[in-house]
Amino acid sequence: MYLLGYDIGSSSVKTALVDAKTRAVIDVVKYPEQEMEIMSRQKGWAEQQPELWWRYLCIGTKSILEKNNIDAASIESIGISYQMHGLVVVNKELQVLRPAIIWCDSRAVSIGNRAFEQMGPDFCLSNYQNSPGNFTASKIKWIKDNEPDTYRKIYKVMLPGDYIAMKLTGRISTTISGLSEGILWNFKENRIATKLLDHYQIQHDLIPEVLPTFSQSGKLTAEASKETGLSENTIVTYRAGDQPNNALSLNVLRPGEVAATSGTSGVVYGVVDKIVVDEESRVNAFAHVNYSDDTKRTGVLLCINGAGIQYSWLKNQVARSNRSYEDMERMVSTVPVGSEGILMFPYGNGAERIFNNRNLESHILNVEFNRHTRAHLYRAALEGIAFTFVYGIHILIEMGIKVNKMRVGNDNMFRSEVFSTTIATLLNIDLEVYDTTGAVGAALASGHGSGRYDSLESVLSSIEPIRTFSPAHNHAEYSQAYRFWEDNLYNIINNTSRGKELESQEITEKNKLIAKQSLLIEEQDRKLNEVIRGLQSLKTDYNSKDITLMISGLERNVKRVEEISNHIDLLDNPYIDNLKSTYPDLSFEELKMCNFLKLRFTTKEIAEKLSLSYRGAETKRYRLRKKMNINKGVSLFTFLDSVGSK
Repeated sequence: MYLLGYDIGSSSVKTALVDAKTRAVIDVVKYPEQEMEIMSRQKGWAEQQPELWWRYLCIGTKSILEKNNIDAASIESIGISYQMHGLVVVNKELQVLRPAIIWCDSRAVSIGNRAFEQMGPDFCLSNYQNSPGNFTASKIKWIKDNEPDTYRKIYKVMLPGDYIAMKLTGRISTTISGLSEGILWNFKENRIATKLLDHYQIQHDLIPEVLPTFSQSGKLTAEASKETGLSENTIVTYRAGDQPNNALSLNVLRPGEVAATSGTSGVVYGVVDKIVVDEESRVNAFAHVNYSDDTKRTGVLLCINGAGIQYSWLKNQVARSNRSYEDMERMVSTVPVGSEGILMFPYGNGAERIFNNRNLESHILNVEFNRHTRAHLYRAALEGIAFTFVYGIHILIEMGIKVNKMRVGNDNMFRSEVFSTTIATLLNIDLEVYDTTGAVGAALASGHGSGRYDSLESVLSSIEPIRTFSPAHNHAEYSQAYRFWEDNLYNIINNTSRGKELESQEITEKNKLIAKQSLLIEEQDRKLNEVIRGLQSLKTDYNSKDITLMISGLERNVKRVEEISNHIDLLDNPYIDNLKSTYPDLSFEELKMCNFLKLRFTTKEIAEKLSLSYRGAETKRYRLRKKMNINKGVSLFTFLDSVGSK
């Protein structure tokens, strides 16, 4: 008998086949060979078609069965690992209503941040262990606010793994671990996060039924059997997000154990048995795969955006075309610890959460042209990424998380002895490398879910590291190099802060310029109106068509000047600044509406100002109330006054 595991990533779908008796890996296949497309219809958006995940899963399944001459009836169970924090929505016919909003989509950031402030940081951290942030719950709210027609058709909301389980079994369900990654689980009350749903005005029944992480979701439907080539008797028994599943694959299940990955970005995932929160939200906590009422195991996830992407950039842009990573590693070994003074900081891949969402950008310091070589650059890059991992893990340690050992997969940057030894030495731990993948871990976990294996420990206890990196003897040299790097990191952070101060000064100067321009526009407006009045008196005397045309043109000019003046008034208006910070999703037209209401303009006057009908102005007022979640019975004028005074 065999076990099947899927890893649904944003770049590909991996399928693993494992012998259920011996736990030996028979094969792993990946589809497509080229990375899947991520659609970005607007800046900050990231979407994929869920149907593509399903198609590649079916192709991979048929391929692995045929390639290894496996009888479909011998596949006992299926486990699913999937990209975290995504959102799939379906109607009652189980049809996908729109592309999935995936993990790296940032459209809901302002929604989650606003909820964090309105509900209270203490409440969110103690109940959800996170800010609502840019997670799945906030993405549902975005659809509600921006795609109301789609929202009305939603029957259930799902994570990517829930969608795959639905396609296989026809049953819509989710897990506590999955809900927690979407900030849809209340750890304190041990139930669905109803207060957040109520805050977002999202119906509770959109959330699927909740099943244990290890449980029988159902057998394959006839349609799924036909499309995958599997037997209808095959059962789905496990699903988890990719980072909790990666930790499971590495046998990281107990407090003090830590898993890590370092591809384009880097992730450290530590297990704890108590509620641990970071008031600065530099890390996030989710229910681990073995979380239960009796064993409340939580995974604390630390993400580093800039990691392997810096090293691959060096390889592509600096190394000679025929250089491999192995060649670069051999060159690195000729350079001493500390790279003879060169420092590199890998923050060139967007804002870093561990630095409170600052975008520090990448830096290379202290290069001496007559002394340093490519090898120095390569070592400085490896050390800089390793130092960043250590810096992040120190955040976990400060939060009371024990780091006794670290387990990693045999891929990406952890293949580098310099990189792995640097981390092991500075943390004074053993770094164990395992030859496994997320898809293999999901397959083995399905065996536990089906009841074949009595416990997770018994499933994973036979996994042995293929290599262990231990602390180097010259610990002092590593520590000195790290302290030098860290001192310069703080200089970069401080310079970034000073840069913001300079930016603020620049904004002040621009505001002064705007004020001057506003006065000039007012003067121009006065003179234009004088000319119009003069021409109107001439028109009475001469009734000239030419004068009529001139008056029309000037009146259009005056209206345009008035629009520019209104725009400037909004730009240089503290009340509007406060509104924008509280409600960043308000459009320019809606901000103008708020400003007119604040000044007690009547609906008729607002209609004239905005070139609307009376009915159109009333409709805009109604939509504004809904968008700002103003309760019935609360005066719009009173509400806007209170917002402006905050």
